[in-house]
Amino acid sequence: MGERMQEAIKRYQEIQEKNLLGGGIKDIERQHERGKLTARERIDKFIDPGTFSELGSSVGTTGARMDGRIPVAPCDGAVVGSAKVHGRPTMIYASDFTVLGGSTAAQHLMKYAQTLIMSAKWGIPLVNLLDSSGGRLGYSDVTSAGIDWHFRLESLYSGVIPQITVLMGPCIAGGAYLPTLCDFLLMSRISANMWLGGPRQTQAATSEKFDRNVGGADYHMRFSGSADTVGNDDEETIAQCRELMRYLPQNFREKVPDWEKKDDPLREVRILEDLIPDDFKRTYDMHEVIKALVDEGDFFEIKDEYAKNLITCFCRFNGEVVGLVANNPQYPGSILEINACDKYYRFLQVLDAYNIPLVNLVDTPPVVPGESEEAKGLLRHIGKIVDVYSTTTVPKISVVLREAYADAGCMILGVPKSMGSDLVYAWPISRFAVEASELDYRPIYSQGIEEDAYEAYLNRSREKVDAFDVGLTWTAQVIDEIILPKDTRKKIIEALEVTRKKCEKFPPRAKMHTASPT
Repeated sequence: MGERMQEAIKRYQEIQEKNLLGGGIKDIERQHERGKLTARERIDKFIDPGTFSELGSSVGTTGARMDGRIPVAPCDGAVVGSAKVHGRPTMIYASDFTVLGGSTAAQHLMKYAQTLIMSAKWGIPLVNLLDSSGGRLGYSDVTSAGIDWHFRLESLYSGVIPQITVLMGPCIAGGAYLPTLCDFLLMSRISANMWLGGPRQTQAATSEKFDRNVGGADYHMRFSGSADTVGNDDEETIAQCRELMRYLPQNFREKVPDWEKKDDPLREVRILEDLIPDDFKRTYDMHEVIKALVDEGDFFEIKDEYAKNLITCFCRFNGEVVGLVANNPQYPGSILEINACDKYYRFLQVLDAYNIPLVNLVDTPPVVPGESEEAKGLLRHIGKIVDVYSTTTVPKISVVLREAYADAGCMILGVPKSMGSDLVYAWPISRFAVEASELDYRPIYSQGIEEDAYEAYLNRSREKVDAFDVGLTWTAQVIDEIILPKDTRKKIIEALEVTRKKCEKFPPRAKMHTASPT
């Protein structure tokens, strides 16, 4: 080996050693004191051991401080590269909070942008392990620092490859848009915060004071609905991300792999007859029904603490991944309102983008009426689901367990099947109607209604029709078949098998999207 090569290798090794220390021992210790992992520790927790291949390791900052000095910034605070997760290639971006607070400047943001471009070109997911104080203000190379470019790239590649953000630190102002543009956002309870304006910034601008918990993981799960899952700390949140990856394909052209099949596809589920009461006024927890139906009782719920009257989750039937959406009678009669509509709409978009079949479990899905919901634009929100359900091309299977009420409530859950459902099953006990209400309208209308009008129209809308009456004629196109509760799992698996090669094409459009309600 020549002298020049020896010097070059020595220089390379020095850079790598500095990179491993990030901002230095003190900053690493401070990170640990806050209950957080470092960027490289997070990568090691996320990936299959020994598979990380770093890119751009020799990059440093090009921006000087206002006094002209250029700080030491290993990797410019962005660790990027490829790795394997469950044996499948994945791209990773991890912001390093020990390097200038994980702040973003030109080289940092360029590394992220190129990582996203490569992910889309190669057809592999991108996972962001985010912990950043935002733009590196006070430095010469920072204006918007390319964050506007990121907005466009994330939007262009949305639905092309899975984009997932695991937020384990602050996320403020313009940078807070980046996680919300991803397919999924996972937040750490101990460390994640996301605001358009943080407490101090908001107080300076508007004099409003609010607690730091506003913008925390639980806040964005329960109130804003921005978070998809919440973990207690970095390690648990990263583990959730690893599990989520098992339910997603590499890109929009591929299907999710069928993992090992351990559950009998012909298994009867007799416990369903005991789980779901005959008395329509009695509630139950739909989670128990899902556990009984899916492979090994295992499912991955999305937004579990948001709009709890509607369950959205990933699960498997005979090894095949599906997205399952179900009413949950345990919470306010499983009625649908704006938050439930938004939750459902977003989930449907992801399923259709990544070729994941939809299964609906339907029980009492009317839409809640009232001035408050109407003022918030309830009709627009329902319209969005009607639009996306109608144009979704993945297999769509619905099972009515007990009740299917209300015109919009039924339709957005695939009943009647003229909405575009592929197969609609109903239990023998199920019943159908336009309205769930059993109230007498006459006192409300007082003398402004004739008796025959009440009997001919207003009372008829509440008339309950059972599954056998509905099943008398196919011209109604409400259901395809009445099934026994114990056969529900088997019938869903049969439906998934028969619709696996479904090919549905709509009239050609000049644009990729519809003009859905806003």
